[in-house]
Amino acid sequence: MRCKAAEKWILCSLDHPLLDEQEQALAVHRRECAACRALEQDYLSLRQTLQAEDFPAPKPYFWERLQPRLEQQPRPGLQAVWKQWGLRAIPCSLVVIAFFALAAAFMFSPQTEELSQAGILLRDQNPFQDTLLLAEDAPENPNMVLLFASLDENVPQRREFP
Repeated sequence: MRCKAAEKWILCSLDHPLLDEQEQALAVHRRECAACRALEQDYLSLRQTLQAEDFPAPKPYFWERLQPRLEQQPRPGLQAVWKQWGLRAIPCSLVVIAFFALAAAFMFSPQTEELSQAGILLRDQNPFQDTLLLAEDAPENPNMVLLFASLDENVPQRREFP
C-alpha cells in the first residue's frame, strides 16, 4: 500500500470505522511505515485538541444569512468550463492520436515477400519487355497485324489458300 492511500484511510478511520480488509491493510502498512504512524498520531492529537475546545455557537439566523450569499456567488462562466474540459481533452486526444498512429504503423508496415533466385533477378525488370510483338513505333507492326488476322478463322477478309 502506498502512503497516499494510507493517509486517506487514516482520515476516514477518524470519522467512521473502516472495513475489515481496509483496517488490516492499514495496520500492516502502519507497522512498516514510520511516517504514516507519525501522521496518524498527529491527526489524533489534532482531533483531541479540537474536541477539547469550546466553540461558540453561531449567531442567530446565521444559516439564513449565509444561504443567499452562497447563491449570489457567480457561477463559473461557459468559457471557464470549456477551458477546464479543454485542458483535460488535449492530453486525451493526443494519447488517442498516438495510439492510432502506432496501430497504423504496425498494421500497414510493408511486408517483405520471399522471392526465388529468378524472382530476385527479375524484381525490377519486365521480362516481356523485349518480346513485345506489336510495338506502336515498329515499322513491321501493320504486317504483323495482317499476319495474325489471316490466321483467325472468323475474319471474312482472309484469302483462301489454294
